[in-house]
Parts: sequence; structure tokens; C-alpha cells
Amino acid sequence: MAFIIKTDLYRYLEQSTIDQLTDSTDSIVTEAIEDAEDRIREKISPRYNLTTEYAKTGTNRHRGLMKCAINLAIFNLFQRVHIDVLPEGREFAHQEAEKWLDDVFKGRLNVTLTTNDEAKEEGWPLRWGSQTKKGNQSF
Repeated sequence: MAFIIKTDLYRYLEQSTIDQLTDSTDSIVTEAIEDAEDRIREKISPRYNLTTEYAKTGTNRHRGLMKCAINLAIFNLFQRVHIDVLPEGREFAHQEAEKWLDDVFKGRLNVTLTTNDEAKEEGWPLRWGSQTKKGNQSF
């Protein structure tokens, strides 16, 4: 089951608008939602266990993650029709969703998502150590 469903999109977009964008075809909505969830997985899955997060239902779902998924799914619906008709608010919401994902991945935001076992994960954007000292230090 998907993390968000069609009725979740009604928070930000009227049902009639969704029906116009998809020709009342639920499979198009499902595809847009799956694309949004895949985009989120691509961005933050090295740090966070999205299988656990996506399994949550109802009020147990992380609100920030839901908002991001909804905005990305709506952007996908508009993009399907034609990018020139994208309302300014939808473009802003898409940019904010992408920024939120970047901030979450880079650790700039403190979110309560289930984390992966850090010791076993690769691809973390963290580095430590120092560079070799340069110069003559003879006394």
C-alpha cells in the first residue's frame, strides 16, 4: 500500500482539478504518487528507513514527509499535462519539497524519521580526519 493515497491530495488540490488533470483515471494518480515516493526514496533513503516510514498509516505518518510526497505527486500530475500550465504555487511547493529533502538528507533539519543503522550504511555525506601537514617544521 502506498504511503499517501488519492484522498490525501485533496488537502492541497480540489478533486475536480485532479480529475481534470488525469481524465478521471486513478491509475495516473497512482503513478504520480509512486513517482513522488520514488523521488523521496532516491534522496533520503541512505539515511532513513523509508520502508518503515511508508508502512505507517493514518495519523502515525510523518507530517513533513507526507507534505513533501503530496507536493511532489501534485507536481507530477501537472507536469504530465504540460509544464507551461503549472501554477506558480505548485512550482513553489515543488521547490520547497526538494529543498526539504536536501535539508533532511544533509542533516540540517532534525526530523523524527526512522534512521538506518549508520554503521552499515554507505554514502553518508560525512567526512572526518585531516590533511597532511605541509611546510618545514625544523627547529
